[in-house]
Amino acid sequence: MDLFDVAVVGGGITGASSANHLVAAGYSVVLLEQGDFASGTTGRTSRLQYSGLSYLGALQPLSQIARHPFNAVEAVGLARRSMRDRSAFIRSVPERVRPVPFFLPIYRDGPVSLRSMMLGFRLMERLDPDGVPLSVEVIEPSKARRDPRLQWLRDPDRLTGVVQCIEHQFDWPERICVDAVFNAAENGATVENHSPVQALARQKDGTWLTTVWDKRQNAARHYRSRAVLNAAGAWVDKIAASSELGIPKVNQGEKGSNVVVRLPPEFEGIGFESLTRGGAPFYVIPWGKLHYFGPANRPSEPDNAGYTVSEDEILFLLEEFNFLFPSLDLQRSDVRYSWAGVRPRTARRGFASGGSAVRLHDFGRDGAANYFAYTGGLLMTHRSAGREVVAGIGRKLPPSGSSRPFLGSARLPPTQADSTTLRASDGDVAAKGLVYACQHEKVRDLADLMRRRVSIGWGEHLGCDVAHQVASTVRDAMGWSAGEAAAEANRYIETTQQQFGLCEAV
Repeated sequence: MDLFDVAVVGGGITGASSANHLVAAGYSVVLLEQGDFASGTTGRTSRLQYSGLSYLGALQPLSQIARHPFNAVEAVGLARRSMRDRSAFIRSVPERVRPVPFFLPIYRDGPVSLRSMMLGFRLMERLDPDGVPLSVEVIEPSKARRDPRLQWLRDPDRLTGVVQCIEHQFDWPERICVDAVFNAAENGATVENHSPVQALARQKDGTWLTTVWDKRQNAARHYRSRAVLNAAGAWVDKIAASSELGIPKVNQGEKGSNVVVRLPPEFEGIGFESLTRGGAPFYVIPWGKLHYFGPANRPSEPDNAGYTVSEDEILFLLEEFNFLFPSLDLQRSDVRYSWAGVRPRTARRGFASGGSAVRLHDFGRDGAANYFAYTGGLLMTHRSAGREVVAGIGRKLPPSGSSRPFLGSARLPPTQADSTTLRASDGDVAAKGLVYACQHEKVRDLADLMRRRVSIGWGEHLGCDVAHQVASTVRDAMGWSAGEAAAEANRYIETTQQQFGLCEAV
């Protein structure tokens, strides 16, 4: 049995980035994921390479900051990390992001003044002085009332101004993670999906033995390593419990829910940031021809069966949207689909949804030498998380090999002479790209392929309109018979309709 330097448990964005940074630093790495890469929290994020403005409390009453000063210090650190990671990623991987104009309406009766908002933006810019600019502008109330993009806002006579800035959106989150996974593999890492951890045991010689169930082979597999990094997101405590070492709880989950609608043409390509009436951040974000808005948040533990958005959550989000844009008067029938996921939040006593800290835990003092866990990991700061992991593990365990160039670019399918395409309502899809992904990127089913290797599964119809075409196109590469391909397409459609509340007939 090979001995790895580090076994990374969790193939979401934190685990993938950590594996990629570790292998570049000279560590031998095995990356283990219970489902598909990016199939958990990573694929249920806001999809923004966000500046981190809301961390500063710029959208919150200052009295809340005064009551929790430690949170304020923590928030400045998170905002600084967000701004710097934002600039670095946009500059290094421009193929995977796109700029989105955002509007932040400020009202006379609102909790935040225009002056406070602008102070927040100035601080953000100072946290990353040479970074990608936020391009902040103030639209005066009289001009805002004449702007067709802003005509739907509530109470135009109460506006003190609308702040416009540029945020960036990932295209699309799952692929950012998959890029990191296969960049790590190209640099020498062993990467395995559909391999849930069954047991984690400390050996007499000080090494760790991780036992997984390989769903492809229906057999147990064992991986021996000098160290373990538990980067399983909201599932970190479940993985720790399999070790029977009494490792303390470090995660408190929070479910976040969003709904998807089609808005008038004036909304095309633009987003809004505001507050719910309860004071929580509220975003309206473009996604192709559609928009999604939310989140509705509540404390929640991880659920391997996945999450769906409840009817109460949908109605709550519609009410908050209609408060911001009352003349649109969206109804339940306007919801195209919805999604929910659980955020990994660092446990904090007295906070039902934990804290916003992003942290590497070293459990050496708890009798688990060379066992580490990462909590609070975010898609938008995944590269700084990877560097933090290398530094933390490096203080206890040197790499067994030499460093290699870090691979951080977008992984695009090779150019093919055959330009055969599948016609979908959301755009054409290259057949060769689908086949290439099946042959080289550990695809097990259509969800792996259509949501996480290519983006067709995130179109207006979530790929249900072309599922049978895709299955037929890749059946030889996947080793499916015609009947198996049809069954897989039907399974994809049924599961998608259940998970996302997609009501349309296919």
